[in-house]
Amino acid sequence: MTTSTDLLIESTAALADTYSRALGGGVCSEERPSAGLELQRMTDAGLLAVVEASFAAVRQGQALLVQAAGELQDRFEHDSGPHSISARTGNRNAAAALTDIGHISMAEAGRLCRVGAATRPRMSLIGEALPPEFPEVAEALAAGALPVDSALFITANLGQAAPRATTDDMIAAEKELVEFAATNPVDSVRKLSVRYRDALDVDGVEPREEVLVSRRALTRLVQPNGMKRYILDADPVSAAFLDTAIDGMVGAELRKPRFEAKEDPDGCGDNHEIIGDGRTMPQLNFDAFVDIVRHALSCTEGLGALDHTTIIVRMSLESLQTGLGEAQLDGIEQPISAFTARKMAAEACLIPMVLGGKSEVLDFGLGKRLFTRAQKLAAIERDGECATAGCNRPPSYAEGHHIIWYKSQDGPTNQSNILMLCSACHHRIHREGWDIVVRDNVVYFIPPATVDPKRTPRRGGRPPVPTPKGHDGPHYKS
Repeated sequence: MTTSTDLLIESTAALADTYSRALGGGVCSEERPSAGLELQRMTDAGLLAVVEASFAAVRQGQALLVQAAGELQDRFEHDSGPHSISARTGNRNAAAALTDIGHISMAEAGRLCRVGAATRPRMSLIGEALPPEFPEVAEALAAGALPVDSALFITANLGQAAPRATTDDMIAAEKELVEFAATNPVDSVRKLSVRYRDALDVDGVEPREEVLVSRRALTRLVQPNGMKRYILDADPVSAAFLDTAIDGMVGAELRKPRFEAKEDPDGCGDNHEIIGDGRTMPQLNFDAFVDIVRHALSCTEGLGALDHTTIIVRMSLESLQTGLGEAQLDGIEQPISAFTARKMAAEACLIPMVLGGKSEVLDFGLGKRLFTRAQKLAAIERDGECATAGCNRPPSYAEGHHIIWYKSQDGPTNQSNILMLCSACHHRIHREGWDIVVRDNVVYFIPPATVDPKRTPRRGGRPPVPTPKGHDGPHYKS
């Protein structure tokens, strides 16, 4: 007899077996077993194998928990009377019951309930069994191939697009998002889910934008210890200006050379260690913001690093000409309407990245050491930010680096050999021995065998661009 818990049992048994092999079959000398002491005895490879097996078991447990949460929510919504589940438990809804049972936050309980409802088998009005609203997500969750957070972003964003999207587009989008989510971090899945939502529901971009603008706010609170707290809620356009200014200042501070620039301007030589100035990232952000405000109050000249900062507005030529559709701002996940982007075009320090625009000579071979600003802007268009998957540091924190090293491997200073990386990721890749390849304009990072014995390529750079039905070619290339 098979049940829905078979995969959970198998993954748990696999975890126990992996754990035992990582210990070499030994036993702890303590009277009571201690995972902390046992893990300290493992090799790096053994510890990584245990972590991987643990995630597999956790996802199978989450799959069952999500299904239980979906069923629990349905009973809370439809059962009534003195013998209902609400009356028996004393909870007003399923989320409250989950927080009571699992001692989790209401936010986490809400996520479990929403994903559970979206992936729960349904019943028609005449009692006919129907598939879940999102069957691909449900299947991937049950198989342990999808974390709950990724499932939530996919179902939530596609759910918003559903009223104005075709059935075929919804089916294709769900399948492609699930395929992408199986091998990419949750942050990348969130970004791509938003892009699919807006590609499927172009007419909804402007109304959503208006709602966000109406919610802009700055709240100032005095703390008991004398500090003053500023709570800033910024719409996408306002956030783009703020982020560009702050990131420009912080990025310049982070890129201050801690080595001999004459010998190795982009840090690709033997010395890969950069010494910080002791400030945390929140402190750097705060100091940059205060510097900008001080300058605005007292000076009419340019502000150092901000003289060369820009906001990239990305849109199609058709959207630029008609004002219809969407546009993207670098570093901002939420798109803006093409109409708003056209209004922004008159602003200073804005660069439209438009299909069919004026081209530049970008290849300089070995005759030039440093990448030009034009090359970096083109690389940012491909990589989005720091190209490493899951890093999320904005373009202003990143610098152009040679995929094939300039000094030791005669790597050319041209567009095919540039990669945008922040300092931390750049030095980690050099130090650990990662390989980098670009296929079909997509960056892939190949880990060393010490990190992944299979050396499975990991997608980096900007998430794939969704293409609604009717466009040529696949929605994305993996």
